[in-house]
Amino acid sequence: MELFETDKAEGALAEAGERVVAVAVNTNVWRTFDYIWGDELGEPAVGQRVRVPFGLGNRPTVGFVVDCGRARPERKLKKVAELIDSEVQLDQALWRLGHWIHEYYLTPLGMTLGAMIPSAVGRRPPRSETVAYLTSGRSEWSASLGPRQRRVLDELFEAKRQGVEPVVLEALLQHSGASRDSIKRLRRRGLIRLESRPVRLPELTLAEHGDPFELNEDQQRVLTDLKGKLAGGFSCTVLYGVTGSGKTEVYIRAVREVIARGRQSIVLVPEIALATQTLQRLVGRLPRVAVLHSGLTDTERAFYYEQIRDGHADVVVGPRSAVFAPTRRLGLIVVDEEHEPSYKQDTTPRYHGRDVAVKRAALEGIPIVLGSATPSLESLHNVHQHRYHLLRLPHRVRGLPMPVLQIVNLRRDIEPRKIELIGRTLTLKMAATLDRDEQIILLMNRRGYASYVFCPSCEWKFSCENCTRLMVFHRATQLAMCHYCQHTAPLPERCPACDGKLVYFGYGIQRIENELTRKFPEARVARMDSDTMTAPRQFREVFAAFSEGKLDILLGTQMVAKGLDFPRVSLVGVVSADTSLVIPDFRSAERTFQLIEHVAGRAGRAPTQTGMGEVVVQTLFEDEPAIQFAAHHDYDGFVEYELPSRRETNLPPFSRMIRFVVRHRKLDKAEGGADVLAGALRPIVEDLGAAVYGPQPAVVRKIRNLFRFQILLVFREPGTVQKALLGRMEALCKEVPGELIADVDPIHLL
Repeated sequence: MELFETDKAEGALAEAGERVVAVAVNTNVWRTFDYIWGDELGEPAVGQRVRVPFGLGNRPTVGFVVDCGRARPERKLKKVAELIDSEVQLDQALWRLGHWIHEYYLTPLGMTLGAMIPSAVGRRPPRSETVAYLTSGRSEWSASLGPRQRRVLDELFEAKRQGVEPVVLEALLQHSGASRDSIKRLRRRGLIRLESRPVRLPELTLAEHGDPFELNEDQQRVLTDLKGKLAGGFSCTVLYGVTGSGKTEVYIRAVREVIARGRQSIVLVPEIALATQTLQRLVGRLPRVAVLHSGLTDTERAFYYEQIRDGHADVVVGPRSAVFAPTRRLGLIVVDEEHEPSYKQDTTPRYHGRDVAVKRAALEGIPIVLGSATPSLESLHNVHQHRYHLLRLPHRVRGLPMPVLQIVNLRRDIEPRKIELIGRTLTLKMAATLDRDEQIILLMNRRGYASYVFCPSCEWKFSCENCTRLMVFHRATQLAMCHYCQHTAPLPERCPACDGKLVYFGYGIQRIENELTRKFPEARVARMDSDTMTAPRQFREVFAAFSEGKLDILLGTQMVAKGLDFPRVSLVGVVSADTSLVIPDFRSAERTFQLIEHVAGRAGRAPTQTGMGEVVVQTLFEDEPAIQFAAHHDYDGFVEYELPSRRETNLPPFSRMIRFVVRHRKLDKAEGGADVLAGALRPIVEDLGAAVYGPQPAVVRKIRNLFRFQILLVFREPGTVQKALLGRMEALCKEVPGELIADVDPIHLL
């Protein structure tokens, strides 16, 4: 093909005796490509990683050998440039899993396999690393600094404030989006200092403490059932346990049983849970634990991969990508908080970690446990269809009662003409809690200070120049930020359209932080959101201070809703329950219920002076069913209400979806490409009973200067449409102008 036509200096005909292999390259192409395998590389094997010259520019590209017995073609071929792995990294089960992801999630095979192995595996690890220190104060930061340079300084400022300096340069570049040139310019200005230090490789945890208490009757019943399933064979168990019911303790003892049988376990947790007590319990109670998370450097990630592959780790704990851990003796997979949307990857390959974990368990022939206080409707539907088994932990440990939840209408609870976000009821309860020397958790699921900035005179709004979204004002940095593309810009002093005065409208976590300072000046407050927390070490510092009673109020986004267990927390406040409710998505009610239920579960996890925990939920929509069901901790009632409406409208879990998005810098190209795609899809999928909706503009019409149009396919049988489309994906990508994205089982439709 044209992509691989080369001159005599670049390619040659395969000679007699020379072997030809097929390679799936780690880039967005759908076919495999033939290469000459030189004798100096030894015997080829399916699954080996290689580096090959790819494209007209012969770009060195990683690929995977997928066929060792290709016939010699008459056209010229390039040679494999380098053998990365002398031994195949992926065993048979993982190799089959990679092919399943490629076929089910409609992702190029090379990109799928590439996501399963850290890029640094097989490379000689560096002996030193660069770390950064902040050497300046905010007053020294020039207004001429670029947005990414300012973001670097902000991250270093937060790290210094929290006592977790220095920051590894690799992590700083990843979180800030800055280039190395930007870092060098900051150093030349004297604003930061860079140093080199020896690489500090992590170690497997060795601590293994005893059991702190006896299991209660419910926990013992569940554990006995799970032990029976460990004997062998695939099974999927949904563990539905109310908040504080001791699910983690059940996981620990089941994993111990697996270790005693000489097997390994994988425990998947949402990324944020890696910084909470959930991780501390697992690490403190289990032997030889490898902890994976996004804060690891490439070298650390490769080190853990090799430790797991070589059998030195008994337990792997990590977010969705840990499902690919190369455990050779896998005996159990646990997915904690299985309902969490963060298990779905939003870049290629767009897989769902929970569902891939179920598939891996099936391929390995082992049990898997999906745990949650609010199981997803998809998992519950599988229980109803007798595909999964349901176990319940209906009571909190030690007989503790569920917290009392009070719904407050914010319109009636705020004094007229006052701009406040914490109403009268919550303010009074917070004051009483602080008087009792107890602790408070506040949830505000929106970053920034103001939702948007606008001019009341001409109604001009400060919008992102790259996206069709409003900019959010962040007071700490005095910058406006787009939460879709991360673009930042200084705030204009006056309205650029009419020179009028600008007004900050809406609410965000920074504004609440200011209100807390005003209302409770003596209270010790810590804020947790992605603007202040960029590494697990920062989370641990705050959690430790809160646990030791050095903080009174923990304010955060949904980071504070999961995996926290602080005995002195007697009050939880949800500042606004409506932020997820108003999102135009059919799962918004389910997510609202889940968020309220989980954050409410942080209260009353130990006896308090008032006898039980309290939760105050502020809302503008107090009659919304999701909020009312959450007020009574009524998960079963919510399910009985929500499932019939999903069935009537043929929405998941009663159907499957594939969302196609066409992106292009030009509006007419994106729209035209979506029209072409819809026309090509209809004759393929409608015969399979699939409904085609669209094309139509995406809810967020433009992100990062790319216009977006979407098409939804809705169908009954999982996998049927993918089988029909897989062989057509390369042609579809060529026919459609612009970039084509396939999102199978999407978790949002924005």
